[in-house]
Amino acid sequence: MYTTSKDQQQDLSAMIWQSITRLDRYQQMKLLEFINSLFYNVEKKANKLLKYAGCITKEELVLMKTAITDCEKIDNNEW
Repeated sequence: MYTTSKDQQQDLSAMIWQSITRLDRYQQMKLLEFINSLFYNVEKKANKLLKYAGCITKEELVLMKTAITDCEKIDNNEW
């Protein structure tokens, strides 16, 4: 996250507003759609992930951990 002072935030807001006012109506609507899509995608991704919360049993997690640990082992004589 970016930290900005109040003056920097006002400058940024002014620059954004100046840029928006140079766009025609169609471009402004497309910009609004894009901005809204940013929020939608964040919420949508979080919801997609949350629907799987609690679906994996502890036994399955142990199996996954074991499989990952086995993959981390190096056999120097393999080649």
